[in-house]
Amino acid sequence: MTAPGVEHVRIVEMSDITVAVVAGFCAGADFETVLGADLRIAGDGATFSAAGVADPVACARRLARLLGEARAKEIILGARTVDAAGALRRGLVTRVVPAAALDEMARALDDRLRALPPLALRAVRDAVRAARELTPLDALALEHEHFRRLVTTQDHKAAVAAFFERREPAFTGQ
Repeated sequence: MTAPGVEHVRIVEMSDITVAVVAGFCAGADFETVLGADLRIAGDGATFSAAGVADPVACARRLARLLGEARAKEIILGARTVDAAGALRRGLVTRVVPAAALDEMARALDDRLRALPPLALRAVRDAVRAARELTPLDALALEHEHFRRLVTTQDHKAAVAAFFERREPAFTGQ
């Protein structure tokens, strides 16, 4: 998967969740794009570098939010290239798998995400994103707002019915 001419970084939309799948060297614009993904999985041969990013301020902000200030500085100021294992330890990626299993892992993740209720999935993603900026009290209010909205959806009704009928629910996004 890391042979010349093969795509090293791709962003996949899975049920409104963006997943970065990184197989090889990830730097510059690819690195910036990967930082914006909701989830990031990497092959064990992947490497990451902030070298060549077009907007160092935006890159620094995203890295600091993901990894904390000290680790963001280590990568940016130290011009560090981080291997897949180091990226996992730092929280830059959410999972590392053998390169040969990367596509299979992406498909399995896609299947899991598609099995979840889309409205709830988006609400969780949005709440996690917003939580970085909110006070604990405001975060709790947002959680309650999402709950009140989601409990009235057809997907919620389908989930409750499926639970009592001991079957898998079929979600429609309604």
